[in-house]
Amino acid sequence: MSTGIPLMVGPPEDRARPWRVLADGEDSNGMALGDGRILPGAPGPGRHVHTCEDEGIYVVAGVLTVEVGDERYEVGPESFVWLPRNVPHAFANLGTDEVWTVGLLNPPGLTGMFREQADYFESLQGPPDPAALLEISLRYGVHPVDGPPIA
Repeated sequence: MSTGIPLMVGPPEDRARPWRVLADGEDSNGMALGDGRILPGAPGPGRHVHTCEDEGIYVVAGVLTVEVGDERYEVGPESFVWLPRNVPHAFANLGTDEVWTVGLLNPPGLTGMFREQADYFESLQGPPDPAALLEISLRYGVHPVDGPPIA
């Protein structure tokens, strides 16, 4: 678990991706934490379900539209939304302002998926292959769920 060594992660040198892992559980005694910046009008991930992890999203700035189960939330600054495992969810930035978030995972297993996806995107010479992204997700127990995109 924890190395017993304090950890500090500063801002990224280049914010080319919307998501980054800040603490993956290995060096933080099991706590997984990330942050995100979602451009105005940007869709989030397609509707999906996590079979192993719960997810929490704290919104620092902007308004994130989140659908979890049968509920729809407009999550604004200083607000938190909980996405339990095995409950389908999706989110998007439907607004005109950038959304800044902090994400939590319990337990921290999905940080590996985010890192694999980031490596895949960095290796691309063209558009991503949906089958390759699906393969990565399935390895981590994240499954797509039928449903309309958030609009």
